[in-house]
Amino acid sequence: MTNAADDERVRVIHEAVTFSRRFGGNWFVIHMSPSAPAVAAAADLLLLRSLGIHVAVVVAEGENAHPEAPATDLRKALNTDDLAAVVMTWEETRAHDVAKPRQQRWQQVGESSSLIILVTCPAQTSLRVALTLGVECSAAKLMLLDAEWDPAMLPVGGPGAPVPSADQVRPYLAGLGPGCMAVATAVEAAEAGISEVHILPTTGNAHPILLEIFTEEGIGTWIGP
Repeated sequence: MTNAADDERVRVIHEAVTFSRRFGGNWFVIHMSPSAPAVAAAADLLLLRSLGIHVAVVVAEGENAHPEAPATDLRKALNTDDLAAVVMTWEETRAHDVAKPRQQRWQQVGESSSLIILVTCPAQTSLRVALTLGVECSAAKLMLLDAEWDPAMLPVGGPGAPVPSADQVRPYLAGLGPGCMAVATAVEAAEAGISEVHILPTTGNAHPILLEIFTEEGIGTWIGP
């Protein structure tokens, strides 16, 4: 006989294998808001990489004397055992070695070397940067991590609820207050063709990405096209 703990381990392994088969070779774009602790997501990001998923992380610059510190600290946390991540500025992602419509250079680096791409940019433009990268690489998922987000702020799309379309979410934007920018970005991303957009609360959640994708109900808000 197996106990509940063993059954749960088997379920998680099965979910991980299924997830890898579904998303391996695809891009996930992760946005770390200034309020979200970037280093805390390192384990989640490394697991995505181990499943064969290409990962780009937009890290908003800090407001102190060392604006690059959040991205540098995350790179160090990711590169503990091997070279897993490199940092690029937003301006560097705009460079490409060949003419369009071929890939931007940041995609080439990420896919050819299986590296997690950390993109630094000013906080005020970071959501737009994440949306742009997601559209450029036809991301399978766009994940917006925010310490201040509470799924209860939006009446639809919360943990365990059906996934609403962008049209169903749009009427709620005007009344959201502080959470409006992330939701507005999610709606725009869904309308631009990114079929799975998540807004994840990081406060009290040590592994927000894993809890969202490997638990039945998830922890955040999921918006579809």
